Amino acid sequence: MKLPRLTVKSLALAAAAAGLGSCTSAPQAYDNHWNIGSLGPRLAYHGLSYNPVLADTYRDHQWQEKQDINLTLRRHFLNNNPENPFQPEDTSLNDPRPPHSILPDPISYFHLESIVFGVGFLALTGAFIPVPVGSLLGTFEEGGGEEFSEGIRQTASGNFRGTLAEPTEPEEFRVRSPRI
Repeated sequence: MKLPRLTVKSLALAAAAAGLGSCTSAPQAYDNHWNIGSLGPRLAYHGLSYNPVLADTYRDHQWQEKQDINLTLRRHFLNNNPENPFQPEDTSLNDPRPPHSILPDPISYFHLESIVFGVGFLALTGAFIPVPVGSLLGTFEEGGGEEFSEGIRQTASGNFRGTLAEPTEPEEFRVRSPRI
């Protein structure tokens, strides 16, 4: 049996078929573990439980996690469940997120994670150093520095309950197209 002779033309045709077959027309997905670009989002998801599809920014995600921890601690240690219809309603659960800043409320900036890290440092070094790792990551995220300085500015101006989205006052509200 005689094998067919390979020519330059047949080799070029095989190389072209292999090259065209390996092309892709869609951008590579970040959730594809074969893609190197998925490393950052996967580390953020598994290390911080942050999924950018579910929350716009890490600061929003972190605020929601802190609210969930507050609610859990409140239910277990204070025996107070605001979702129970037989207990008084708590409207603070639906309050808008304040600026991500150490002022005016340093307790919500440091929160429970800094106590856990502080206890870890106490065991390692003998000094209690509370480090708010999640809050620092949110501050160093894009737009976090502006929010941090906005919270300090609001506190310096006397607004101790500042929010990111102040509602419009009724006298400032205009109807664009009134229908009669």
